Amino acid sequence: MRRRPGLRFAALYFLMLLPVGLQTPYLFLFFQRRGLSDSQLGTLASVSPMVTLLVPPLWGMIADRLGDRRRLLALLLASSAVVFPCIIGVTSFAGTLVLMTLFSAFSMPPNALADAITLEHVERTGEDYGRMRLWGSVGFAAPLLAMGLVLKPTSAGSPQALYPIFVGYAIFRLLAAGWSWMLPESSGPAAGRLDLRAARAFASPRFLCLALCALIGWGAMSSYYLYFSIYLDRIGVADNAKGYFWAIAVAAEIVMMFCVGGLIRRIGVKWTFTIGIAGVALRLFAYSLLHQPLYVAPVQCLHALTFAAFSVSSITFVSRLVPPELRASGQTLWMALTSGLGAALGSKLAGAAVSALGLASMYRLFGAAAALAMVIAVLGVREPPAR
Repeated sequence: MRRRPGLRFAALYFLMLLPVGLQTPYLFLFFQRRGLSDSQLGTLASVSPMVTLLVPPLWGMIADRLGDRRRLLALLLASSAVVFPCIIGVTSFAGTLVLMTLFSAFSMPPNALADAITLEHVERTGEDYGRMRLWGSVGFAAPLLAMGLVLKPTSAGSPQALYPIFVGYAIFRLLAAGWSWMLPESSGPAAGRLDLRAARAFASPRFLCLALCALIGWGAMSSYYLYFSIYLDRIGVADNAKGYFWAIAVAAEIVMMFCVGGLIRRIGVKWTFTIGIAGVALRLFAYSLLHQPLYVAPVQCLHALTFAAFSVSSITFVSRLVPPELRASGQTLWMALTSGLGAALGSKLAGAAVSALGLASMYRLFGAAAALAMVIAVLGVREPPAR
Protein backbone atom coordinates (compact mmCIF):
# COMPACT_ATOMS: atom_id res chain seq x y z
CA MET A 1 0.00 0.00 0.00
CA ARG A 2 2.96 2.30 0.61
CA ARG A 3 4.17 1.65 -2.94
CA ARG A 4 0.69 2.30 -4.31
CA PRO A 5 -0.83 5.21 -2.34
CA GLY A 6 -3.91 5.13 -4.56
CA LEU A 7 -4.99 2.03 -2.61
CA ARG A 8 -5.36 4.20 0.49
CA PHE A 9 -7.89 6.37 -1.32
CA ALA A 10 -9.68 3.32 -2.68
CA ALA A 11 -9.95 1.90 0.85
CA LEU A 12 -11.28 5.20 2.20
CA TYR A 13 -14.04 5.35 -0.43
CA PHE A 14 -14.93 1.72 0.33
CA LEU A 15 -15.22 2.31 4.09
CA MET A 16 -16.92 5.68 3.70
CA LEU A 17 -19.63 4.57 1.26
CA LEU A 18 -20.34 1.09 2.59
CA PRO A 19 -22.56 2.53 5.36
CA VAL A 20 -24.30 4.72 2.78
CA GLY A 21 -25.25 1.47 1.05
CA LEU A 22 -26.98 0.49 4.28
CA GLN A 23 -28.73 3.81 4.78
CA THR A 24 -29.90 4.84 1.30
CA PRO A 25 -32.17 1.91 0.28
CA TYR A 26 -33.83 1.43 3.66
CA LEU A 27 -34.01 4.68 5.64
CA PHE A 28 -37.18 6.08 4.05
CA LEU A 29 -38.75 2.64 3.98
CA PHE A 30 -38.09 2.62 7.75
CA PHE A 31 -39.80 6.01 8.11
CA GLN A 32 -42.81 4.88 6.07
CA ARG A 33 -43.22 1.80 8.25
CA ARG A 34 -43.20 4.09 11.25
CA GLY A 35 -46.34 5.66 9.82
CA LEU A 36 -45.06 8.84 8.17
CA SER A 37 -47.09 10.19 5.23
CA ASP A 38 -45.82 10.84 1.69
CA SER A 39 -45.77 14.57 2.44
CA GLN A 40 -43.69 13.99 5.59
CA LEU A 41 -41.34 11.69 3.67
CA GLY A 42 -40.84 14.46 1.11
CA THR A 43 -40.07 16.93 3.88
CA LEU A 44 -37.55 14.60 5.51
CA ALA A 45 -35.92 13.87 2.17
CA SER A 46 -35.55 17.61 1.53
CA VAL A 47 -33.81 18.18 4.88
CA SER A 48 -30.48 16.65 3.87
CA PRO A 49 -30.29 18.63 0.62
CA MET A 50 -31.23 21.88 2.37
CA VAL A 51 -28.53 21.30 4.99
CA THR A 52 -26.17 20.45 2.12
CA LEU A 53 -27.02 23.80 0.56
CA LEU A 54 -25.99 25.71 3.69
CA VAL A 55 -23.40 23.70 5.64
CA PRO A 56 -20.84 22.02 3.30
CA PRO A 57 -19.56 25.29 1.76
CA LEU A 58 -18.69 26.45 5.27
CA TRP A 59 -17.06 23.12 6.09
CA GLY A 60 -15.12 23.31 2.81
CA MET A 61 -13.74 26.76 3.52
CA ILE A 62 -12.80 25.70 7.06
CA ALA A 63 -11.08 22.58 5.69
CA ASP A 64 -9.07 24.69 3.24
CA ARG A 65 -7.93 26.96 6.08
CA LEU A 66 -7.13 24.28 8.70
CA GLY A 67 -3.90 23.30 6.99
CA ASP A 68 -4.71 19.59 6.85
CA ARG A 69 -8.09 18.63 5.41
CA ARG A 70 -7.92 15.16 6.98
CA ARG A 71 -8.74 16.63 10.41
CA LEU A 72 -12.19 17.83 9.45
CA LEU A 73 -12.87 14.73 7.33
CA ALA A 74 -12.25 12.44 10.33
CA LEU A 75 -14.32 14.63 12.67
CA LEU A 76 -17.35 14.67 10.35
CA LEU A 77 -17.24 10.92 9.72
CA ALA A 78 -17.11 10.16 13.45
CA SER A 79 -19.90 12.63 14.24
CA SER A 80 -22.26 11.11 11.66
CA ALA A 81 -21.56 7.67 13.20
CA VAL A 82 -22.70 8.91 16.61
CA VAL A 83 -25.86 10.73 15.48
CA PHE A 84 -27.38 8.24 13.02
CA PRO A 85 -28.33 5.45 15.49
CA CYS A 86 -30.14 8.01 17.66
CA ILE A 87 -32.90 8.10 15.02
CA ILE A 88 -34.12 4.73 16.31
CA GLY A 89 -35.12 6.24 19.65
CA VAL A 90 -37.25 9.08 18.23
CA THR A 91 -40.79 8.36 17.10
CA SER A 92 -42.28 11.84 16.55
CA PHE A 93 -42.03 13.59 13.19
CA ALA A 94 -40.63 16.76 14.80
CA GLY A 95 -37.92 14.84 16.63
CA THR A 96 -37.03 12.89 13.51
CA LEU A 97 -36.78 16.15 11.58
CA VAL A 98 -34.33 17.59 14.12
CA LEU A 99 -32.12 14.50 14.12
CA MET A 100 -32.12 14.27 10.32
CA THR A 101 -30.99 17.89 10.18
CA LEU A 102 -28.11 17.25 12.58
CA PHE A 103 -27.16 14.00 10.86
CA SER A 104 -27.12 15.68 7.44
CA ALA A 105 -24.80 18.43 8.67
CA PHE A 106 -22.20 15.76 9.47
CA SER A 107 -22.85 13.05 6.87
CA MET A 108 -23.00 14.96 3.57
CA PRO A 109 -19.72 17.01 3.48
CA PRO A 110 -17.23 14.09 3.80
CA ASN A 111 -17.82 13.04 0.18
CA ALA A 112 -16.78 16.44 -1.17
CA LEU A 113 -13.82 16.69 1.21
CA ALA A 114 -12.62 13.22 0.17
CA ASP A 115 -12.94 14.23 -3.49
CA ALA A 116 -10.88 17.38 -2.86
CA ILE A 117 -8.10 15.37 -1.17
CA THR A 118 -8.20 12.72 -3.91
CA LEU A 119 -8.09 15.23 -6.77
CA GLU A 120 -5.05 16.86 -5.19
CA HIS A 121 -3.38 13.44 -5.21
CA VAL A 122 -4.49 12.80 -8.81
CA GLU A 123 -2.98 16.07 -10.02
CA ARG A 124 0.28 15.24 -8.24
CA THR A 125 0.60 11.61 -9.39
CA GLY A 126 -1.51 11.25 -12.53
CA GLU A 127 -3.58 8.36 -11.13
CA ASP A 128 -7.14 7.80 -12.37
CA TYR A 129 -9.80 9.33 -10.10
CA GLY A 130 -12.56 7.06 -11.42
CA ARG A 131 -10.64 3.87 -10.63
CA MET A 132 -10.13 4.93 -7.03
CA ARG A 133 -13.69 6.19 -6.64
CA LEU A 134 -15.16 2.96 -8.00
CA TRP A 135 -14.20 1.26 -4.72
CA GLY A 136 -16.75 3.48 -3.06
CA SER A 137 -19.29 1.93 -5.39
CA VAL A 138 -18.06 -1.53 -4.40
CA GLY A 139 -18.49 -0.51 -0.77
CA PHE A 140 -22.00 0.76 -1.47
CA ALA A 141 -22.92 -2.53 -3.14
CA ALA A 142 -21.50 -4.85 -0.46
CA PRO A 143 -24.26 -4.32 2.16
CA LEU A 144 -26.95 -4.43 -0.52
CA LEU A 145 -25.99 -8.04 -1.11
CA ALA A 146 -25.37 -8.86 2.55
CA MET A 147 -28.74 -7.50 3.70
CA GLY A 148 -30.41 -10.16 1.57
CA LEU A 149 -29.19 -12.65 4.19
CA VAL A 150 -30.13 -10.47 7.18
CA LEU A 151 -33.61 -9.17 6.30
CA LYS A 152 -36.78 -11.23 6.08
CA PRO A 153 -38.33 -12.39 2.76
CA THR A 154 -41.36 -10.12 3.06
CA SER A 155 -42.51 -6.82 1.59
CA ALA A 156 -44.54 -5.84 4.67
CA GLY A 157 -42.08 -6.01 7.56
CA SER A 158 -41.87 -3.95 10.73
CA PRO A 159 -39.58 -0.94 11.28
CA GLN A 160 -37.69 -2.95 13.90
CA ALA A 161 -36.57 -5.38 11.19
CA LEU A 162 -34.49 -2.53 9.71
CA TYR A 163 -32.53 -1.73 12.90
CA PRO A 164 -29.34 -3.43 11.59
CA ILE A 165 -28.82 -0.57 9.14
CA PHE A 166 -28.29 1.88 12.01
CA VAL A 167 -25.75 -0.30 13.82
CA GLY A 168 -23.81 -1.09 10.65
CA TYR A 169 -23.71 2.54 9.59
CA ALA A 170 -22.13 3.62 12.89
CA ILE A 171 -19.47 0.88 12.84
CA PHE A 172 -18.21 1.51 9.32
CA ARG A 173 -18.27 5.31 9.57
CA LEU A 174 -16.02 5.06 12.64
CA LEU A 175 -13.67 2.80 10.69
CA ALA A 176 -13.59 5.35 7.85
CA ALA A 177 -12.82 8.14 10.32
CA GLY A 178 -9.78 6.24 11.57
CA TRP A 179 -8.65 5.29 8.07
CA SER A 180 -8.74 8.91 6.84
CA TRP A 181 -5.45 9.49 8.68
CA MET A 182 -3.80 6.95 6.35
CA LEU A 183 -4.17 9.39 3.45
CA PRO A 184 -1.33 11.72 2.46
CA GLU A 185 -1.50 15.12 4.10
CA SER A 186 -3.73 17.53 2.17
CA SER A 187 -3.28 21.23 2.87
CA GLY A 188 -4.96 24.45 1.80
CA PRO A 189 -3.44 27.93 2.35
CA ALA A 190 -3.78 27.55 6.17
CA ALA A 191 -3.64 31.28 6.82
CA GLY A 192 -5.75 34.39 6.79
CA ARG A 193 -9.49 34.71 6.38
CA LEU A 194 -11.91 32.40 4.60
CA ASP A 195 -11.47 32.73 0.85
CA LEU A 196 -14.51 33.17 -1.38
CA ARG A 197 -12.68 32.98 -4.71
CA ALA A 198 -14.12 29.51 -5.28
CA ALA A 199 -17.59 31.05 -5.28
CA ARG A 200 -16.53 33.87 -7.63
CA ALA A 201 -15.09 31.31 -10.05
CA PHE A 202 -18.64 30.02 -10.56
CA ALA A 203 -19.93 33.27 -12.04
CA SER A 204 -19.09 32.46 -15.67
CA PRO A 205 -21.95 31.78 -18.13
CA ARG A 206 -20.31 28.42 -18.96
CA PHE A 207 -20.67 27.31 -15.36
CA LEU A 208 -24.12 28.80 -14.75
CA CYS A 209 -25.63 26.85 -17.65
CA LEU A 210 -24.08 23.61 -16.45
CA ALA A 211 -25.26 24.35 -12.91
CA LEU A 212 -28.86 24.82 -14.08
CA CYS A 213 -28.78 21.44 -15.85
CA ALA A 214 -27.21 19.75 -12.82
CA LEU A 215 -29.78 21.33 -10.50
CA ILE A 216 -32.63 19.89 -12.57
CA GLY A 217 -30.87 16.54 -13.02
CA TRP A 218 -30.18 16.06 -9.30
CA GLY A 219 -33.69 17.21 -8.51
CA ALA A 220 -35.15 14.62 -10.86
CA MET A 221 -32.94 11.80 -9.54
CA SER A 222 -33.89 12.63 -5.94
CA SER A 223 -37.23 10.95 -6.69
CA TYR A 224 -35.32 7.71 -7.27
CA TYR A 225 -33.46 7.81 -3.96
CA LEU A 226 -36.60 8.77 -2.04
CA TYR A 227 -39.11 6.36 -3.56
CA PHE A 228 -37.32 3.45 -5.21
CA SER A 229 -37.53 1.05 -2.23
CA ILE A 230 -41.16 2.08 -1.70
CA TYR A 231 -41.76 1.52 -5.44
CA LEU A 232 -40.25 -1.98 -5.09
CA ASP A 233 -42.52 -2.57 -2.10
CA ARG A 234 -45.57 -1.72 -4.20
CA ILE A 235 -44.63 -4.07 -7.04
CA GLY A 236 -44.15 -6.91 -4.55
CA VAL A 237 -40.37 -7.16 -4.06
CA ALA A 238 -39.48 -8.63 -0.64
CA ASP A 239 -37.18 -6.81 1.80
CA ASN A 240 -34.36 -9.31 1.40
CA ALA A 241 -34.44 -8.85 -2.40
CA LYS A 242 -34.69 -5.05 -2.55
CA GLY A 243 -30.95 -4.66 -2.08
CA TYR A 244 -30.28 -6.76 -5.18
CA PHE A 245 -32.08 -4.22 -7.37
CA TRP A 246 -29.94 -1.44 -5.90
CA ALA A 247 -26.87 -3.64 -6.36
CA ILE A 248 -27.55 -4.03 -10.10
CA ALA A 249 -27.36 -0.26 -10.38
CA VAL A 250 -24.09 -0.12 -8.47
CA ALA A 251 -22.56 -2.89 -10.60
CA ALA A 252 -23.31 -0.80 -13.70
CA GLU A 253 -21.82 2.24 -11.94
CA ILE A 254 -18.60 0.32 -11.18
CA VAL A 255 -18.18 -0.70 -14.82
CA MET A 256 -18.65 2.91 -15.91
CA MET A 257 -16.11 4.11 -13.32
CA PHE A 258 -13.48 2.06 -15.18
CA CYS A 259 -14.41 3.75 -18.43
CA VAL A 260 -15.49 7.28 -17.57
CA GLY A 261 -11.97 8.77 -17.56
CA GLY A 262 -11.41 7.56 -21.10
CA LEU A 263 -14.90 8.66 -22.11
CA ILE A 264 -14.20 12.20 -20.90
CA ARG A 265 -10.92 12.29 -22.80
CA ARG A 266 -12.63 11.02 -25.94
CA ILE A 267 -15.85 13.08 -26.07
CA GLY A 268 -15.22 15.79 -23.47
CA VAL A 269 -16.76 16.77 -20.15
CA LYS A 270 -19.82 18.42 -21.74
CA TRP A 271 -21.00 15.39 -23.70
CA THR A 272 -20.26 12.94 -20.87
CA PHE A 273 -22.40 15.13 -18.65
CA THR A 274 -25.14 15.35 -21.28
CA ILE A 275 -25.49 11.60 -21.76
CA GLY A 276 -25.68 11.29 -17.98
CA ILE A 277 -28.75 13.53 -17.90
CA ALA A 278 -30.24 11.69 -20.88
CA GLY A 279 -29.97 8.52 -18.79
CA VAL A 280 -31.91 10.20 -15.96
CA ALA A 281 -34.81 11.02 -18.30
CA LEU A 282 -34.93 7.52 -19.80
CA ARG A 283 -34.70 5.82 -16.42
CA LEU A 284 -37.51 7.76 -14.76
CA PHE A 285 -39.82 7.32 -17.75
CA ALA A 286 -39.18 3.57 -17.54
CA TYR A 287 -40.23 3.46 -13.86
CA SER A 288 -43.49 5.16 -14.77
CA LEU A 289 -44.33 2.43 -17.28
CA LEU A 290 -42.96 -0.80 -15.76
CA HIS A 291 -44.57 -2.60 -12.85
CA GLN A 292 -42.95 -6.06 -13.04
CA PRO A 293 -39.66 -6.73 -11.19
CA LEU A 294 -38.32 -8.71 -14.14
CA TYR A 295 -38.46 -5.61 -16.37
CA VAL A 296 -37.26 -3.15 -13.71
CA ALA A 297 -33.94 -4.96 -13.16
CA PRO A 298 -32.41 -4.08 -16.59
CA VAL A 299 -33.42 -0.43 -16.17
CA GLN A 300 -31.09 -0.27 -13.15
CA CYS A 301 -28.13 -0.56 -15.54
CA LEU A 302 -28.81 3.06 -16.54
CA HIS A 303 -27.19 4.00 -13.22
CA ALA A 304 -23.94 3.89 -15.19
CA LEU A 305 -25.11 7.12 -16.83
CA THR A 306 -27.29 8.70 -14.17
CA PHE A 307 -24.64 8.49 -11.44
CA ALA A 308 -21.16 7.62 -12.75
CA ALA A 309 -21.12 9.65 -15.97
CA PHE A 310 -23.16 12.49 -14.47
CA SER A 311 -21.23 12.90 -11.20
CA VAL A 312 -17.66 12.29 -12.42
CA SER A 313 -18.06 14.70 -15.33
CA SER A 314 -19.47 17.43 -13.09
CA ILE A 315 -16.75 16.92 -10.44
CA THR A 316 -14.12 17.12 -13.20
CA PHE A 317 -15.71 20.33 -14.50
CA VAL A 318 -15.49 21.96 -11.07
CA SER A 319 -11.93 20.74 -10.53
CA ARG A 320 -10.86 22.47 -13.75
CA LEU A 321 -12.67 25.66 -12.85
CA VAL A 322 -11.50 26.27 -9.26
CA PRO A 323 -7.91 27.11 -8.15
CA PRO A 324 -6.17 24.00 -6.75
CA GLU A 325 -5.70 25.47 -3.28
CA LEU A 326 -9.46 26.01 -2.99
CA ARG A 327 -10.65 22.59 -4.12
CA ALA A 328 -12.47 21.74 -0.90
CA SER A 329 -14.36 25.03 -1.11
CA GLY A 330 -15.21 24.43 -4.76
CA GLN A 331 -16.42 20.86 -4.37
CA THR A 332 -18.54 21.66 -1.31
CA LEU A 333 -20.09 24.67 -3.06
CA TRP A 334 -20.94 22.42 -6.00
CA MET A 335 -22.46 19.88 -3.61
CA ALA A 336 -24.54 22.66 -2.05
CA LEU A 337 -25.98 23.64 -5.41
CA THR A 338 -26.70 20.18 -6.86
CA SER A 339 -27.26 17.62 -4.12
CA GLY A 340 -28.27 20.53 -1.90
CA LEU A 341 -30.70 22.88 -3.60
CA GLY A 342 -31.56 20.56 -6.49
CA ALA A 343 -32.27 17.53 -4.34
CA ALA A 344 -34.17 19.59 -1.74
CA LEU A 345 -36.56 20.95 -4.34
CA GLY A 346 -36.84 17.58 -6.07
CA SER A 347 -37.56 15.65 -2.87
CA LYS A 348 -40.23 18.04 -1.66
CA LEU A 349 -41.90 18.18 -5.09
CA ALA A 350 -41.72 14.37 -5.40
CA GLY A 351 -43.59 13.92 -2.12
CA ALA A 352 -46.24 16.41 -3.17
CA ALA A 353 -46.58 14.85 -6.64
CA VAL A 354 -47.01 11.32 -5.26
CA SER A 355 -49.66 12.56 -2.83
CA ALA A 356 -51.58 14.31 -5.61
CA LEU A 357 -50.96 12.15 -8.69
CA GLY A 358 -49.48 8.82 -7.65
CA LEU A 359 -46.05 7.26 -8.04
CA ALA A 360 -46.14 6.53 -11.79
CA SER A 361 -47.22 10.07 -12.73
CA MET A 362 -44.53 11.55 -10.49
CA TYR A 363 -41.81 9.56 -12.25
CA ARG A 364 -43.22 10.63 -15.62
CA LEU A 365 -43.14 14.32 -14.69
CA PHE A 366 -39.61 14.11 -13.33
CA GLY A 367 -38.47 12.28 -16.46
CA ALA A 368 -39.82 15.16 -18.55
CA ALA A 369 -37.87 17.65 -16.40
CA ALA A 370 -34.65 15.68 -16.97
CA ALA A 371 -35.32 15.65 -20.72
CA LEU A 372 -35.59 19.47 -20.62
CA ALA A 373 -32.23 19.65 -18.79
CA MET A 374 -30.68 17.46 -21.49
CA VAL A 375 -31.82 19.88 -24.20
CA ILE A 376 -30.40 22.85 -22.26
CA ALA A 377 -27.08 21.01 -21.86
CA VAL A 378 -26.84 20.30 -25.59
CA LEU A 379 -27.56 23.90 -26.54
CA GLY A 380 -25.93 25.88 -23.76
CA VAL A 381 -23.13 24.05 -21.93
CA ARG A 382 -19.59 24.69 -23.16
CA GLU A 383 -16.50 22.57 -22.55
CA PRO A 384 -14.49 23.76 -19.50
CA PRO A 385 -10.85 24.83 -19.93
CA ALA A 386 -8.28 22.04 -19.58
CA ARG A 387 -6.06 22.21 -16.50
